[in-house]
Amino acid sequence: MKLKITTLIGLSLLLLLAACGSNKQVVVEEQAPVRNPLALAYAASTKGNDAFSEKQYEMAISNFKEAIALFNEAAPTAVPSDSISLNVEKMNLNIAKSYSDMAIESGKESMFGEAIVNYTEALNIYKSLSPVIITREELNQNILTVYKNMAITAKDAGKYEQAITYYDQILKMQPNNPDILNAKFFILSENIKDDNRAFAVLIEYAEASNDPAAYINLGDRYSEKGNSVEAGKYYQKALALKPDAEMYRRMVNFYRANKDWANANKYLEMLVATNPEKTELATFYSMIGKNYDELNDKKKMVEYYEKSIAIERDPGIALTLASYYNSQKNYAKVISYTTMALGTNSNNTDALMLRGVAYYQSKNYKAARTDLERIQNDVKYGAQVKNLLKNMPK
Repeated sequence: MKLKITTLIGLSLLLLLAACGSNKQVVVEEQAPVRNPLALAYAASTKGNDAFSEKQYEMAISNFKEAIALFNEAAPTAVPSDSISLNVEKMNLNIAKSYSDMAIESGKESMFGEAIVNYTEALNIYKSLSPVIITREELNQNILTVYKNMAITAKDAGKYEQAITYYDQILKMQPNNPDILNAKFFILSENIKDDNRAFAVLIEYAEASNDPAAYINLGDRYSEKGNSVEAGKYYQKALALKPDAEMYRRMVNFYRANKDWANANKYLEMLVATNPEKTELATFYSMIGKNYDELNDKKKMVEYYEKSIAIERDPGIALTLASYYNSQKNYAKVISYTTMALGTNSNNTDALMLRGVAYYQSKNYKAARTDLERIQNDVKYGAQVKNLLKNMPK
C-alpha cells in the first residue's frame, strides 16, 4: 500500500513538470532585411529631385551625392539593365546643375564670390565626366555656358582681369567666336580702359583668320571710337576679301556717315552695276544725286535724280528738280515736275507757287491764275502771289 502511494506521488510530479514545460515561450530571433543599395539609390535620387524643385540646392546636392555612392555600391551585383554608369552620370549632371543654379541665385543677390565658387564646382564636375548618354558636344556647351556665366559674374563684381581669363578659356575652345571676342574687347576698352590691348585682340584674330567678318568688326569698332582712318583701312581689307553688294553697302554707309560724298558715290556706282531690282536702283540713283548735291555739282545731281524719278516717282525729288529748272528758266520742266509733285499732294504750296510762276512766265495766265489764287492767303507766299495776280494780264 505504501509502495503504491509513493508511485502515485512520483507520477503526479512528472505530470506537473510536463505541464510546466509545455507553457514555456520559445524566442525566435528576427532577421535584418536584406540591404538593397539600388532601391536606396533611386529613393535618394527622388529626394534630390524634390529638393531641387523646391530650390533647396544644398539638400539636393547631398541627396544626389548619396545616390551616387549607393549606385556605386550596387554596381558589383548590378545587371546591365540597371544602367549604373548612366545613373551616376545623371546624378553628376544634376549636381552640376544644382551648383549652377545656386550660383545664379547668388549672383542675383550680388554675392559674386559665392557665385564663382559654385560655378567652379559645376565646372569641375562637367570637366570630370566621360560622356555616357550626354554627347561630348552637349558637355562642351555646358562648360562654355559656365565659363560665360563666370565671366559675366566677374565683370559684375568689377574683377575685369578675372573676367578676361574666363573669356580666354572660351576662346581656347572656340577661337572664332565673335561674340566672345567682342565681349573681351569691350571689357578691355570700356572697363580696363586699355584700347591698345582691346584692339590687339581683334587685330590678332583678324590677321590670323583673314576673315572679312573679322576686318568688318575691326572697322566697326574703330568707327565707334571715331577713328575713321583706321576704320576705313580695315573696311578696305574686308572689301578686298569680299567684293560684293553687301560690302558695297557698308562702304557707302561708312563714307556717307563721314561726309565723304565722292567715295560714297564710288561704291553706289558699284551697287548700280550689280543689277539691283528697280525700287532699289531708284534709291541708289537718288542717293548719288543727293551726294552730288552735297558736292555742289548740280548738273550731276539733276542727272541722277532724273534717273531715279524715271523709275519711281518721288514728290520730294520732283520738287527739287522743279526748283532747279526754275533757276534755269526751263519752265516746261518746272511745270512737268511740279505737276508730278502735286499728284501726290494737291495742296503743296511750294509746288503750286513754282508751277503758277512757270505758267505765268510761259504766258499761260489762265493756268497761272488757277494755281496762284489757291495760295494767295498763304503765310509764306501770299504777298508775292497777290502782287503777281494784281499785275497779271486778263
